[in-house]
Amino acid sequence: MAEEIKALKMVKPRMSINDIKEDTEKMLLYTSFPFDVFQVIVNILKRMAPFNYYGGWSVTCFSLEDQLLMTLMKLRLNYRDMDLAVRFGTSRATISNIINTYVSVLHEILYGGVLQYNGLPSQLKCKGSLPKSFEDFSSARIAMDATEVNQDVPSDMNSQSLTFSSYKSRHTVKAVTCVAPNGALVYTSDLYPGSTSDAAIVEHCKILDQLQPGDMILADKGFNIFDKLPAGVSLNIPPFLSSKAHFTKEEAELCYKIGRSRIHVERANERIKNYTILDHIPSQYRHLSTKNFQLCCCLVNLQAPLLKEIADKYEM
Repeated sequence: MAEEIKALKMVKPRMSINDIKEDTEKMLLYTSFPFDVFQVIVNILKRMAPFNYYGGWSVTCFSLEDQLLMTLMKLRLNYRDMDLAVRFGTSRATISNIINTYVSVLHEILYGGVLQYNGLPSQLKCKGSLPKSFEDFSSARIAMDATEVNQDVPSDMNSQSLTFSSYKSRHTVKAVTCVAPNGALVYTSDLYPGSTSDAAIVEHCKILDQLQPGDMILADKGFNIFDKLPAGVSLNIPPFLSSKAHFTKEEAELCYKIGRSRIHVERANERIKNYTILDHIPSQYRHLSTKNFQLCCCLVNLQAPLLKEIADKYEM
């Protein structure tokens, strides 16, 4: 009996959502949002269960909640599969099976079923939650930007030349993201090789097809897409400094106003990059690169609003 008690004491308890659900700081660290938001995702997943697991065999030794926790920890902190296997007392094969499965399921729900399905909010909806920083651009429907994600050097020589980004001086993949004036991420393209121009991505991903006459896009100078705009759609980018040494007063004011509005899409991209799996997507999950990126965009929308004035409206 004494030996059995000693053996039980030596067994290290494995990590579980029950260990952290009452601690908001730990929930934010491991998942990026508090437990009530985590529970909302759990309830959605339960309505979708059972899943067809990636590895061809179902994982029954962990609760749905703990499998979701593993997946969010992978996205949020990019722990190695072996690290997660040690924390949860299981094998790397089980961890890989869970992450591949849950990333795909969450992507189908949050990206395919919400972000992609709903499309861009109408200009009328945008005006209903227009922040002060957009008061000079009341017809703006989206603010657009591009962001790059690091990846391993591809083994194929042709792929190497395509993914090398001269801007980042390393191999990357790139996506175009858009936010509504209220700071919510409303669009993300697939990932493209890092050498692809911003304008080429915009044209290929067909985001412009969702715009209507009267809509305005705010973007930076890299999006010189005037020749690609649908009829009646306008583009506002900072003026170029040509042969002049300085901007005029009017041009400087326009730069400031556009920058004050566009900062929201840059801040949204920063939140996306807080999911550190995007610091360097592991080679074994490269087949999920676009799903990982788009899923992280959707998870950003589950966090507190970017703009304080929008957050204050929710609290009223």
